[in-house]
Amino acid sequence: MSWDIFIQDLPNVASIQDVPATHKPRSIGNRDELVARIREAVPFAEEQDRVWIFIRSVVIDISIQLHMEDATQVRYMVAHVHGGDQSAACVAAILRHLDLRAHDTATGEIFDGDTLDEGL
Repeated sequence: MSWDIFIQDLPNVASIQDVPATHKPRSIGNRDELVARIREAVPFAEEQDRVWIFIRSVVIDISIQLHMEDATQVRYMVAHVHGGDQSAACVAAILRHLDLRAHDTATGEIFDGDTLDEGL
């Protein structure tokens, strides 16, 4: 079981309810560039293959799945948090570094790195 956080092109709104029905998410970037930037934020992130990145330590257990739009562009990513006391903080750090936003499936809202305990 995991806590899933959808990292995608979201408008700058306070609540997921405020995302306009007409919003069409764009790709979030080039696959290789995104992976490199994730590794800047979390140097021990490991690529499993072209679709999966694993981030594991004593206090972090995350798998990130890249959902491709085509051969090079990532439409969105899903961070699957499997546990770990610092996993939510790690996801927040990645989001800040990539300047992206995310949908927290546990709360149904925009992922908020300031209220990390609510999701996990």
